Parts: sequence; structure tokens; C-alpha cells
Amino acid sequence: MPDGKNHNIINITVLIVLLSGVFALFKRYDVDLFAEYLNFQSVLLFSIFYLFGTFFLSPDLDIQSNPYERWGPFKFLWWPYKVIFKHRGLSHHPVFGPLTIIINFGLIFVPLMVLAGFEFELVTVELIVPFMIGILTSIELHILADVVVSELN
Repeated sequence: MPDGKNHNIINITVLIVLLSGVFALFKRYDVDLFAEYLNFQSVLLFSIFYLFGTFFLSPDLDIQSNPYERWGPFKFLWWPYKVIFKHRGLSHHPVFGPLTIIINFGLIFVPLMVLAGFEFELVTVELIVPFMIGILTSIELHILADVVVSELN
């Protein structure tokens, strides 16, 4: 399996390729054609959430991994996830892995946001869609890299 450093390299390389493709679409075709979905704000948010997913919401949160350690003093929030899921089990399933990570993330941060008085009407489709696509893409790419490497070995 790729180690954490290689997962990061793979994810960052894919992000660069994706952003290059989006840029090429903007240059090649009329920008208005893509303005509804591929505007600067949505591409930027996708990139931020993709990188957040790469570095903080990896399927490897179920072990003592770099993403787990990056949570610093807040890594205890992921302890239940680490205990419930066995490495390369459900956490690395292409459907259930991302779903369990996003649900766990929501169970941790939605109550914290409520306690902090966060105004949920600020959460719009323009924010949710890049969040979900960015996080899911980074997690799925991690799982795909593990599958490809295990098939090659």
C-alpha cells in the first residue's frame, strides 16, 4: 500500500491535473457555459475541501497515521472511529468508507457548531456541493490508490 507521503503526492498530483483541466475548459470554451458550476468560488472551495480531505479526513484515521496525528490535541475526537473501524476494512470500502468518515465528521462538528452559535442558514448548496465533492474525491482516490497498489503486488 502507498504510505502517507505517497498518498499525499498522488492526491496533490491529481488535484493539479483536475485544476489544469478546468483551466483548459475555461480557455477553450466560452466561460459562461461553465459559470454556473465551474466558477472561481466553487473551484476554490472544491480545492480547499479536497486538500482538507487529503490531509485530515483520510481512511487511515482508523490507525495511528499522519492524518490522525494532524488533529493534534483534537485527535481524541476520532478515537471512537479508530476503535470501531479496523484498518482496510469498512473504512476503505468505496461506499461505506467515505460515508462513515463524513458521518463521523458531522457527528463531531455539527454539535460543536451549534454550541458555538453557528448560523446554519449560511450553509448553501454552493458550499455543500464543493465540500462533498472535494472530500469524497480525496477519500476515493486514497482507496483507489490502495486497491491499485495491492493489485500490483
